[in-house]
Amino acid sequence: MKIRVLTALLGALVWTTPAVAQDKVVTGKVSREAGVPLSGVTVIVKGTNTSTQTNTSGDYSIRVSVGQTLQYRLIGYLPQERNVGSGNIINVMLDKAAANLDAMVVTALGQQAVQRSLGVSQQTVAGADIAQTGRENFINGLQGRVAGVEVTSTSGLPGASSSITIRGVSSISGSNQPLVIVDGLPLDNKTTNTNVLGSDAPGSQTAFNNRGLDFTNRAADINPDDIESLVVLKGPEAAALYGIDAANGAIVITTKRGQAGTGGFTYSNNIRMDQTRSRPELQRVYGPTSQAGDLLGSFSYFGAPYAPNTTFYDNVDGFFQTGVSQQHNLTFSGATADSRINYRLGLAVTDQESVIPTLGLNRVNLTGATGAQVKDWLKVDLSMAYTKSKNDQLIGGVGGPLIGLLLWPQTDQASDFLTPSGQRRRITQLAAGGETDNPYFSINRNGREDKNERLVANLGFVFTPVKWGSLRFNVGSDGYTAENLILRHPESAGAGFNNNGVLDVATDVTRSINTQTILQINPIKLTSRLKLSGLVGNQINDYRSQVNAIQGMQFLDPNFVSINNTSMRAPRTTLAQRRLVGVYGQATFNWSDYWFVNVAGRNDWTSTIPIERNSFFYPSINTSFVLDDAFPELKKTLTARLRAAYAEVGKDARPYAFRPALEYKLTTGGGYGYGFTGPNVNLRPEFAKSYEYGADLGFFGGRLGLDVTTYRKETTDQIVNDIRGSYGTGFILFNLNGASTRNTGLEITGRAKMVNRANFGWDIITNFDRSRGRVLKLPNELPESYVSDTWLYGNVRNGVQPGLSTRSLTGLFYLRNNKGDLLIDPTTGLPLRSTAFIDAGYDRQPDWTMGITNQVRYKNFTMSMLWDIRRGGDVFNGTEQLLTSRGLTNRTLDRDQPRVIDGVLRDGRENSDNPTRNSIVVIPAVQNGYYTAISEELFIEKDINWLRLRDVTIRYALPASLLKARDASVALTMTDLFVFTNYSGLDPIVNGNSAAVGGSGAAGIDVGNFPIPRGIAFSLRVNY
Repeated sequence: MKIRVLTALLGALVWTTPAVAQDKVVTGKVSREAGVPLSGVTVIVKGTNTSTQTNTSGDYSIRVSVGQTLQYRLIGYLPQERNVGSGNIINVMLDKAAANLDAMVVTALGQQAVQRSLGVSQQTVAGADIAQTGRENFINGLQGRVAGVEVTSTSGLPGASSSITIRGVSSISGSNQPLVIVDGLPLDNKTTNTNVLGSDAPGSQTAFNNRGLDFTNRAADINPDDIESLVVLKGPEAAALYGIDAANGAIVITTKRGQAGTGGFTYSNNIRMDQTRSRPELQRVYGPTSQAGDLLGSFSYFGAPYAPNTTFYDNVDGFFQTGVSQQHNLTFSGATADSRINYRLGLAVTDQESVIPTLGLNRVNLTGATGAQVKDWLKVDLSMAYTKSKNDQLIGGVGGPLIGLLLWPQTDQASDFLTPSGQRRRITQLAAGGETDNPYFSINRNGREDKNERLVANLGFVFTPVKWGSLRFNVGSDGYTAENLILRHPESAGAGFNNNGVLDVATDVTRSINTQTILQINPIKLTSRLKLSGLVGNQINDYRSQVNAIQGMQFLDPNFVSINNTSMRAPRTTLAQRRLVGVYGQATFNWSDYWFVNVAGRNDWTSTIPIERNSFFYPSINTSFVLDDAFPELKKTLTARLRAAYAEVGKDARPYAFRPALEYKLTTGGGYGYGFTGPNVNLRPEFAKSYEYGADLGFFGGRLGLDVTTYRKETTDQIVNDIRGSYGTGFILFNLNGASTRNTGLEITGRAKMVNRANFGWDIITNFDRSRGRVLKLPNELPESYVSDTWLYGNVRNGVQPGLSTRSLTGLFYLRNNKGDLLIDPTTGLPLRSTAFIDAGYDRQPDWTMGITNQVRYKNFTMSMLWDIRRGGDVFNGTEQLLTSRGLTNRTLDRDQPRVIDGVLRDGRENSDNPTRNSIVVIPAVQNGYYTAISEELFIEKDINWLRLRDVTIRYALPASLLKARDASVALTMTDLFVFTNYSGLDPIVNGNSAAVGGSGAAGIDVGNFPIPRGIAFSLRVNY
């Protein structure tokens, strides 16, 4: 029934006829320098709602009366106005300067404003710049393009989740990701957390705990080719009107709409080949520690040297393949002759093949959008987006196929992973549950399958009954059903064998209903120099997610994947609900178009905080002062704008944080009770206060621009989740207020037009960021807080302590005396390790990052190149530590060499003025503990730098007559072509968890992670 109603509405909007006739139709072309057509330029009849957009050839047509004024606006360009006279053709050229205070930009709530009026920092990225990279997840295309934005992908596999942070990590355990807004309404960007699976039920022995299992972040459902523009609102100052969900900033996406002029269709494709870029080096000198016939005692390699004529297999290179991926986009768009109705229909098909056999991503996007000027006072817009995807992933981490591949003996052909009877081939004397899985067995018998269907609908009305303002109302729904299946084969190591197979099936049904009402008040002249404009609004969000999960164990048939094939089953249902209501308002004071003051406030009511404290208000104020307009004599040398902003923002808790859901109890008497997490009826919202100062400078007529911003944000009464409490309370975990963090930083964006000629142009954009996050306080004076899911391998985790970075690492590191010398065990000559988690000065936060984009055009050729640069920041190479403890790295080749470890003996004199220096000789070949008990801190690589060629696109515009198209082009795109780094692992961009984990997560913790592959793609784009 719903589909019929929406279809009828869509048809009504497309076929609605104009209600009011104008005097004549004006046509024309809008272009930029060198006569290059500009598409998507909004052409507005000034003072009315009548508008249209240019098509891909820059053409437009609009019905207008003689004497009226046409306004031409495009994000990032200087707006123009033309009076309508007797002529019927008006051609316009828009200028795009490196620094332009009169350029149009999108701000919070989808409002459009001139750059000069904003007192906050925000940046715009064109959708075409993201789409041309060919990346399936648009978030991965943002790294390096916006100052202050950091994107970390879990791995280089199809469907890998990506986390994005703006201005660093401020929350110790909660989400640090920004709000995603699409066409004015929020979009769910959830990444499934394994705590909803049957296997992760409290007390389970088969839990994943977000280790080795990754789920796609749901913003990846967006087709990058549907994005018109993307605006990053960097801090609470810019995103204050969006409320508590935008405490970490916001990403505001505007999707494409039908463009004026003759209707037509556009087809584009992208065919890419991916290959692995790096591989670890393994020693081939020493063999297994023990071996009986063809069976190894274990996967350790501290034995005798290999015989001279030993045959070795290249299992690593033989495991990977060239992944071939393809994307196809077909869109139909246009508008009626009088521009009162527009439409756009799009179909996109994505088929991404992994460099690892059996893995991949398939996705279909179907989008539709239409807008109609029904009456002079009524404008209607409807958009719908349907996504269907299927993602085949692996179970990674310590027990994943990469570790299995590297541990597998190089003297054995790993691809021969089955016996003649079709069972797992064993090669060690270990118990079946303790033998590392063959990598081919892992990808063919274990894994995860995710099927997702999603429908996003957005219906908007703009009423303009009076000249002094307008009323905009949007209602939208975002719903999806994600079906997940995770298989651990009965013959697989660990939980699979120990339980004769483990199968998890989980269906997540999520829906979010959003409404937004905004009363826009047009500028009112208070005096000859002072104008006032503003808005008031209301937002309602109702969110519900229900996950129906079941775990099955004890397979009847080892190769039949079905929950009906299990004899032990444990169902589990997880329900999360949240309702948010907000009211807000903003007033803008404009003094002579060079001094602007914006004052805003918002009050939110949330269901996740106790009712006594669930209503909270927070204000914001920002100002912009255009120096060269206030002092015209400056215009001879520069354009300059000073900015300052202050904002407060609240943040609520996750659902059921203060009163957990009841669980069925197996204790005597049964019934219901709390689980591991205890209640906290005193929970209250956390608050952040943020200051921002900046300047926008332009030189040489706008050919050189510089935007500088410095900020300081302090979060108080922060909610920290899952803090371990005293067992005497009857609970294990608590959610508590009381933490404080501080974030400071410097952002610099430089823009330069190096060359600007008719047939040759060269632009450079540089984005620099230096951010610092520090923990000031923890709840109840706790010495440390950590997210347990980040405890991936060994004894390192993302522990934080007062005074440390929000991205610090704590671990069972080596003990040292008061002078910093290693403490040595007098009985073994080996270093002693702490028995408690301590800080040793490790920080995963980079010193600074920089993205440099070069855009070059020469006649029909254009080239875009993005360099991603990072200086500093530590990375834990857990893969290297694991291989070293097994005797497989080259650093173990000197195992026969005697040595004395530099340090002092722990003999009671270690902290005296004359400690006993160590003189005990150690031979690792004899004392394997030298490697097997080696501390993680030797593998935390400090000050990791990289220079990464993120993407390069070379495009050639074909002659229109060649394909009889309006325009056509071909392109060559290369992604992650090469990386220069001092990191010894496969790829310094790593996240040992998925994007579902809060706080700093396991970014910078590398344990069994697959690197991002290099890709080379060919594409064609034609427009008819």
